[in-house]
Amino acid sequence: MNSEDALRNRLMQNATLLNAIVEEGNFSRAALAVGLEQSAVSHRIKSLETVLGTKLFERTTRRIVPTEAGRIVCEAAQRCQEIWGSALVRIADVKTSRTLRLSVSSSLAMKWIVPALQRAQADGLDLVVDVEDRLADLHGGEAQAAIRYGVGPYPGFHADALIRAHLVPVARPGLVSGGLAPASGDGGVQLLADSSGETDGTGFSWSAYYNGRNWPDAPGKISNSLARADLAIQAAISGMGVALGRTLLIENDIEAGFLEVVGKPVASKARYWLVTTAAYAETDGYRHLRDWIRREIETARRQHGHLFSLP
Repeated sequence: MNSEDALRNRLMQNATLLNAIVEEGNFSRAALAVGLEQSAVSHRIKSLETVLGTKLFERTTRRIVPTEAGRIVCEAAQRCQEIWGSALVRIADVKTSRTLRLSVSSSLAMKWIVPALQRAQADGLDLVVDVEDRLADLHGGEAQAAIRYGVGPYPGFHADALIRAHLVPVARPGLVSGGLAPASGDGGVQLLADSSGETDGTGFSWSAYYNGRNWPDAPGKISNSLARADLAIQAAISGMGVALGRTLLIENDIEAGFLEVVGKPVASKARYWLVTTAAYAETDGYRHLRDWIRREIETARRQHGHLFSLP
């Protein structure tokens, strides 16, 4: 640290004292205001004057009055106090505000979060859903929190594991009779795939599914590879083939009768995670969001109990 940095730090450390002297116009009252002995106040001011090389205050018969240099220093001290006061207000707002931006993938937003927004509002949670398939920059403030699907953990972040995902083949009711089985000589059924899940390392793929079933071959051939999981699910609803769904994306469509389960669920190596920064994890807003999402997860678990049996 050079001498200029040391002087700047000393001025910042004495900002409260300088403000008190200006407001009180007296070293004794300023000492009481900041909890110091009067001799300590006099010593600090003399020390500042020595390192600055100029006098900061003049004594009159009634008051302590800043010199021209003193006014410059005291104005800077006042601005410093105002800045920190504003910062403390903003910190308090961050800690207590229930308004936050949650980053989620388009598939999860459409199939799980959006249908649950009314319950979030009823719970007093003011949630802004940022639909983005790329990873949001949480440290850069693009969102306060994100739900991510992956194997985790996420170094440099605070991550709460929500639920392990399961791979579940689904199709329009009546499309597949008797459920999926390893492909025979006829080539099996038409499969719909999420192209990103095939390559992103999450294990959200048909090969992971039939390996989990210990099948030597796939149950059919991939006829369409779509860019997102919700598109593959929508294609299945349209009768284009069998989609590899995953939990949290398919429950509502199954309950509505748009889809039916056509194969035994297989546990994925990936989970859903609620991710935020270490600092934001300490706020009331994050805890409120986390508690609400956990309740939604428990609702999903109850759905699983009557929709399909999970291993």
